[in-house]
Amino acid sequence: MSDSKNQALQKLAAAASLLEAIARTESFTKAAQELGIQQSAVSHKLRSLEAVLGFALFTRTTRKVAPTHQGALICTACRVSTEAISSALNEATRLGDAQNTILSVSSSLAMKWLVPAMKRAQERELKITLNIDDQLTVLGQSGMPHAAVRFGPGPYVGFHTTPLCKCHVMSVAHKRLAKSLRPKGGKKSVLLRDVSAEEDGTGMTWENYLADDFEAARFDLTMKFSRSDVALQAAIAGLGHSLGRTLLVENDLDVGLISLSGPMVAIKSRYWLVTTADFAATKAYGRLEEWLHSEVRRSKAMLGNQGAF
Repeated sequence: MSDSKNQALQKLAAAASLLEAIARTESFTKAAQELGIQQSAVSHKLRSLEAVLGFALFTRTTRKVAPTHQGALICTACRVSTEAISSALNEATRLGDAQNTILSVSSSLAMKWLVPAMKRAQERELKITLNIDDQLTVLGQSGMPHAAVRFGPGPYVGFHTTPLCKCHVMSVAHKRLAKSLRPKGGKKSVLLRDVSAEEDGTGMTWENYLADDFEAARFDLTMKFSRSDVALQAAIAGLGHSLGRTLLVENDLDVGLISLSGPMVAIKSRYWLVTTADFAATKAYGRLEEWLHSEVRRSKAMLGNQGAF
């Protein structure tokens, strides 16, 4: 690149906001007022720039200022550049804003674990917006979640991931059904099916859980649900046994809405905090991660020393 062209580019970059304002307001005076500078400074900068470029950027009349053909090309580029810089600044500010973190979570995890924990987030002066999404959503873009809590085997390629906790599956039911998981005397036990969990590859099926004890003829498997929290609610209502998992059952067990009706079985899937590399480097992420780990420890304490983590 020649020295003259390089000089022209530098001057254009420095004057981009000025040229955009003149073209938009069609006035040197209004552009000067908008940018907080003297009108004489506007005229001086414009003359200096036109001298370097070798052509006029605007035509002047008594009523308005209008770009020349060449000036219109330059002003359009300046407008696009200004908009891009403004968008980038907004996004950079959003990423570093510790008081406005958007967290994507599944519907079941929100209802059973995080919604009851929001008061403790407020006590930490965290402002968390829960974005309910059962799939890994787009992260890091303007208006989209900063981070997500996801359940699965991992890892999540292309993202910064932090393991939150291991996971166990356990059979739960209303306390009056707690000892009737394995039917006796020809009577069938009702096993509530969470279809979404059966199909997501995490191994949460009654066949896997009961293993050698599973005989379809001994159980009633006709009642199905499409969400884990709804299947657990059915168990609370006394409709049968549901497969619960770590972080979804502790609150209900703690207050006695359900009881364990079978052992806790470890599975490979676990909970992960997923985000972008950029957001992982912010203070906002550090505060979010610290809060989520504290909630994991709280859930662990609810189960005492039963080894579910």
